[in-house]
Amino acid sequence: MNYNVELIREENYKPTFWSGGMATELITYPQNSDYANRNFLWRLGVAKIDILESTFSTLPKVSRKFMVIEGQITLDHENKYKKSLNSFEQDSFIGDWNTKTYGKASVFNLMTRENYQGDLIHLNIPPKKHLNFEYKTQLNKDLIAICFYTVEGTFKTTLNNKQFKVNTKGLLKVDYLKSSFSHEFVLNNDSSNITNIVVSVIYCS
Repeated sequence: MNYNVELIREENYKPTFWSGGMATELITYPQNSDYANRNFLWRLGVAKIDILESTFSTLPKVSRKFMVIEGQITLDHENKYKKSLNSFEQDSFIGDWNTKTYGKASVFNLMTRENYQGDLIHLNIPPKKHLNFEYKTQLNKDLIAICFYTVEGTFKTTLNNKQFKVNTKGLLKVDYLKSSFSHEFVLNNDSSNITNIVVSVIYCS
């Protein structure tokens, strides 16, 4: 099966600062969209929360998926609920909620707008092992992209008869996925260390 594949390396990311620490924009879609103007349809980013208490920016009409990739924090959604998150645990919420965080952590963010949605999946590959990751598209949704972000470690995979090696903090974006119901990827960890990956699945309903 042929895919459109793009490997994005750490040096290609866009660093930004926010009140709680440093953030890194991994990718926005469409390509010419801008986070500041809120004209993106979906966006991936990582952020480091360096202060013990912070308040998120208000993002009306934005749906958020939020996964801790290092550390531990508590999310406090005002008048809704509180949720404590350890590494690779996640929460889903709406961007116009009043949300505070308590604790220091590094986090992965998926933001979607309009009729775009997404899921976050954590994969762990032991040293010298491989993992078969399969995603089955739901019948009422159009699969847009699957993105693999390496939190730590490395992995290799072969797509379109070409091998890709994704190092720590690298992002492998795979799209043109609509022609098949099921998609399977073989991810190989040839190293002597554990590889942790956050998979972002983007779809349209």
